[in-house]
Amino acid sequence: MIPTGATRPTFSSLIGWLLLTLGLCGVASIAAPGVGARSLGQVPIVSPAAVTTPTPTPAPGVASPSAAGDDATLTYTVQPEDTLLTVALEIGVDIDDMPCIIAPDFDASQPLVIGDVLALPPPGILCHAVQPGETLATIAARYRISVEQLVGVAWNHRGRTPLTDGPLPPSLHLRVPVIAPSAGPAHGPIGLASANDFLHVMLNQPVNTPPFVALAVGGVGRAQHAETGAIPPNWPYGSGHFTWPLYGWLTQGYRYDHRAVDIAAPSGALVTAADRGVVIRAGWNNQGYGRFVVIDHNIDYLTLYAHLSEVLVQEGQVVAQGQAIGRVGSTGNSTGPHLHFEIRDFGRLTNPLELLSR
Repeated sequence: MIPTGATRPTFSSLIGWLLLTLGLCGVASIAAPGVGARSLGQVPIVSPAAVTTPTPTPAPGVASPSAAGDDATLTYTVQPEDTLLTVALEIGVDIDDMPCIIAPDFDASQPLVIGDVLALPPPGILCHAVQPGETLATIAARYRISVEQLVGVAWNHRGRTPLTDGPLPPSLHLRVPVIAPSAGPAHGPIGLASANDFLHVMLNQPVNTPPFVALAVGGVGRAQHAETGAIPPNWPYGSGHFTWPLYGWLTQGYRYDHRAVDIAAPSGALVTAADRGVVIRAGWNNQGYGRFVVIDHNIDYLTLYAHLSEVLVQEGQVVAQGQAIGRVGSTGNSTGPHLHFEIRDFGRLTNPLELLSR
């Protein structure tokens, strides 16, 4: 609300002033004392030349992503011991969307085939699980696109299907093209996710809160949860109460094409575990994350920390809440130092802002 008699600033002026203050790509950060210091005695365990787990490589004969489909932008080659969840973690998609990475008629009971090249869809594609009685027309109407647009996605293999056909098999999954927002890609330039996201943040702040303060996250203001007793060092279970992994600036929110939050901070700032758990992935990722860490909290939650400059933990290690696991960087598909942070519930990407302590 605006106090009586006060000049009401326009929303566009707030956005313009924020961009002028923060810069288009480089954003200042509020950091806790000693966050960027190297006095803790920790050294990087993972470097570009020392990757702890195998990384996917293009299959022989695949010269470019277009070889896997004209509507694909990246590919992933199935590795030994891969599961739907591990592949979903590696490529950054929701586990429910995995059929749209593998095949239209894929069933979760089918095993993955080692060596298969999976084609990842480009931005602006949703995965639709066909429900009983649905037709191409009803699906197209649901997403406000034409049937021709739906059929035009080659991956769907519906090009030879008459547009007047009846209900589709309910086991099918279709890639649905939608209009992508004007914001940057999921791991791309740092910037506001959208004007609506910024407005939502500002409207939930006290009157006269400056925009650069409204976007600050983490820090001493976060809630603290008292421990009920001593925890054994090898206790692998989290509490389900997540704390901010970093002090900095919230620069991208959660949306359908960016199911995570981005927190900008100085390069080298410490990133901490949001909850207790076991490190199940620590190393390099070829799908855009760069150096990243994945923690299994063993209570159906997983957290992922991407674009790190250094990784300070190794796979199989039990980490405590608040323990340093890496440092902020700009590795992978990133144009500035920030942390890309995800929380998964039963393998499904969920909005971290709904679970992080405030």
